Amino acid sequence: MKSSDVPSINIVGIDKIVHILLHLFFTFFWGITLVKSGKWSSFSKVMYVSFLLSFLFGLLIEFIQGYFTATRSADVTDVLANIFGAFFAIALLYQFKEKVEVQ
Repeated sequence: MKSSDVPSINIVGIDKIVHILLHLFFTFFWGITLVKSGKWSSFSKVMYVSFLLSFLFGLLIEFIQGYFTATRSADVTDVLANIFGAFFAIALLYQFKEKVEVQ
């Protein structure tokens, strides 16, 4: 089956929702992993590192799309959606701080 024969579903803003969700999960799971490693002196530092990892990863992907692909382009609103997703993850991690931290 040709890809042009596959029906498409147009949902306004789905691209940004996907970016938000991907970075929410990415940041959330990195945060939990880093906290559980026990190698960090404070919860806040882990949150900064988790956010920074997510932000830099998203920025790198947009840079690669903009400069190294012919069919994709970089989009500032994708970066903003990534940031929102990472912030949501940090907020969730702070909400469940006691459950996430090593006892």
